Amino acid sequence: MRRFMLCAGVMMLGISALSAKAEMISYIEESLPAAAVNNILDSEKVFCYTVEWARSGYTGYTLDTLALTGYCGQLKEEKSIFVKEFFETSANISEATSSCKVSPKVMLRFIRGVDATDVLISDSCPSLTIFYGGVRKTFNAAPMKKSLEGVVSLFSEGRVDFVSPALLDELMPSGVVLNDEQRALLSQNKSTQPVRKWEQQKQPQSVEPAQGKVKGWNRLKDKE
Repeated sequence: MRRFMLCAGVMMLGISALSAKAEMISYIEESLPAAAVNNILDSEKVFCYTVEWARSGYTGYTLDTLALTGYCGQLKEEKSIFVKEFFETSANISEATSSCKVSPKVMLRFIRGVDATDVLISDSCPSLTIFYGGVRKTFNAAPMKKSLEGVVSLFSEGRVDFVSPALLDELMPSGVVLNDEQRALLSQNKSTQPVRKWEQQKQPQSVEPAQGKVKGWNRLKDKE
């Protein structure tokens, strides 16, 4: 949590006050599907992941075709500051064309219900790339280069390895090991054994044959 509060402090450098009404920068809003915009402005959860270009033959986890390398937390109270800085402050987005090459590092996933909009943050080429339903749009964020550098640095330092939530079978949509017990279970699992003990099938207990007359089809017993 402290990491995110520090990150919020970095972003507050360029904000004088938060507006009472959330309103997307028109240049961004007009370039995206309405659902993508709603996911950002009315998100219920915002998760942070670290990503990079997927190398040839990569078969690991991906996020919008990028290689998913780690988990860097969840935005909570500071979410409104991020939205304000990234999407509601027009001075922070330039409509000028940029020739630099985007370097994928941090991805924010804005979740609303079962839908989600992904926002890739690049600091070396200051920009925001928004992914939604096969649509990808990059916006020049050169005016807030310093803020992006601070955000990417803090998130990258606090990352942990990503683990499949299906493998852990936990209530953790982030897919990250949260404690030593889960870490031990994961190391024992090796993707071949069940994580949960109750998932292991019980061995059938041997039953001693009943004495006396046995009833049932094809199980008649002769009288002694």
